[in-house]
Amino acid sequence: MVPTSRKEGQAWRYTLDKPPAGWFTADFKDADWKEGIGGFGTKGTPGAIVRTEWKTDDIWLRREFTLPERSSPANLFFSIHHDEDAEIYLNGVLAAKVTGYITDYEELAISTEGKAALKPGKNLIAVHCLQTTGGQYIDVGLSEVKDRRR
Repeated sequence: MVPTSRKEGQAWRYTLDKPPAGWFTADFKDADWKEGIGGFGTKGTPGAIVRTEWKTDDIWLRREFTLPERSSPANLFFSIHHDEDAEIYLNGVLAAKVTGYITDYEELAISTEGKAALKPGKNLIAVHCLQTTGGQYIDVGLSEVKDRRR
């Protein structure tokens, strides 16, 4: 659906400066933001595939994607690797929050409200990641469960 940068780097708009309110909405203008290739972080962070260096306390990311007509939001989940705390928005709706860190990609459930915000066609994923100590890294994608029996 929306690949992570695990195998191939994906383009994101990002800023290291706190953006104004509404930065996570689809109509927010991010033309002044930088463009970088995920994942974002510091070299040496366990399991991280760093393509764009990020060394500040916070990073804000935005990326548009297209959801095919045949997709069912009920079958979607986030694929995420984070160090440290992260908030993920879909079309302006808080869809998931995580704290702490992990050293590999994991599946993360999308909230009911987040799934309801998805629509066929153009959508937006927006991420804020907060770093407090140690290594740092963020990369997020959206995947589809192929077999509900697993």
